[in-house]
Amino acid sequence: MPDKKHFKLPETFDIQGVQIFAPGQWNGDKYTEKDIEELVSAFNETGQTVRPFLKIGHDKEQGLVQKDGMPAVGWIEKLRKVGGKLVADFTKVPKKIFDLIKAGAYRKVSSEIFFNVTVAGKKFPRLLKAVAILGGDTPAVQTLDDIISLYKYKMT
Repeated sequence: MPDKKHFKLPETFDIQGVQIFAPGQWNGDKYTEKDIEELVSAFNETGQTVRPFLKIGHDKEQGLVQKDGMPAVGWIEKLRKVGGKLVADFTKVPKKIFDLIKAGAYRKVSSEIFFNVTVAGKKFPRLLKAVAILGGDTPAVQTLDDIISLYKYKMT
C-alpha cells in the first residue's frame, strides 16, 4: 500500500448546470416535461444506489472500453429540471477530460436511460443510467447547450 505522504489524488473538476436531456421524440421514444420530472424524482430516490456516471461516447466497440471495463470519467451529483430541460452537475471529472471539454474536443452530451427498472422493490418507468460526452458524434437531442458554454466549473 502506498505511503499516504507520497500518494497524490488526481486533480478533478466539477461542472455545474449542464443540460443533459429535453422533452421531444428521441430514438423512437416520446418524452414530456412530466417524464423529465419523473427522471429527477427517480434519481433523488435511487441516486446513491444506482448512481449515474459520466462516460466517453456510446460506442461499445471501443478497445479501451472492452479492455478496461469502461471507467467512469465523472459522476452525476445533482439532477433537476430547469426551463423544461434536465440539468445535471458533473463531479470528479479528471483534469485530462476536463481540459478536453474546455478545449472543445467534447462539446455535447447524450443521456442513457434505463426503462422499467426495479430498485429496492420499487419500479421506475425511466431512470438515468449514464451521460455520455460526445466529440465527433451527433447526439439525438440537439436542443441542448454545449457542456461549457454557460456553466460554472471548479477544481475539487
